[in-house]
Amino acid sequence: MRPRKEVFATAFIAETVDSYIGVIKKRDTKENLQIKWFTDVLAEYFHVCKPHPIINVQKERFLKVNPDFSIADNGREEEVSIPYFRNKASFSDISYEEFYKLTKQRRSVRWFLDRSVDRELIDKAILAAIQAPSACNRQPFEYHIIDDKELLKTAVALPMGTTGYAHSIQAFVVAVGNLDAYFDERDRHLIYIDASLANMSLMLALETLGLASCPINWPDIEDREQKMAEFLKLKPYQRPIMCIGIGYPDPDGMVAYSEKRPLEVIRKYK
Repeated sequence: MRPRKEVFATAFIAETVDSYIGVIKKRDTKENLQIKWFTDVLAEYFHVCKPHPIINVQKERFLKVNPDFSIADNGREEEVSIPYFRNKASFSDISYEEFYKLTKQRRSVRWFLDRSVDRELIDKAILAAIQAPSACNRQPFEYHIIDDKELLKTAVALPMGTTGYAHSIQAFVVAVGNLDAYFDERDRHLIYIDASLANMSLMLALETLGLASCPINWPDIEDREQKMAEFLKLKPYQRPIMCIGIGYPDPDGMVAYSEKRPLEVIRKYK
């Protein structure tokens, strides 16, 4: 909010510190960048807020679990994980024309070479994927990758619509949503939105690495859900969202031509 209030977030700072302390107690905080981010943001909050009865209490609780932390020390040598101004010097130099070319290059490929996919390349694509926006940065999803030849035979048959090319898939990704971070029905669709945003970045990144992909719909059918849950050993709050077949594209395998709807039809200004 601009201009920033001298005192803010009093209604939920106690809950926030509760969650922070819970995470600190349960996880190894060494070299954990998310813990560093949580700590830096709370430290900055306590630094900029004026004294207030509610905030003062929570500040003491925060310092109790960080006894060596100096809230006033904003000049720490390492980079502080708090809001920052956009820096053009760090921007990509990819033009719109090149990006648009990449979006047209990415098409659903169903014929792959019989060649294993290096896990390092998949990890690189996932690193790009998790830069996608996520509501409150919860990132309520995870990727299960199956590349074992025997397990692949089972995995590729779980969704529908893969008949005829399932045998060609070299690595199979199942995007799984986690509902454990949500308590309100208003958020029940976020696992699908956030995972889908990341999945598009994942597929574009794969193209830059010489790999191709095919997004595969996950059917909302109970027996399929149960089979996937058993196969991946999912927890009760986890749901399959979609699958993605990956591999090196076979140059002799044709790609279905897909004419997209005209801009004038799909775009509506108000």
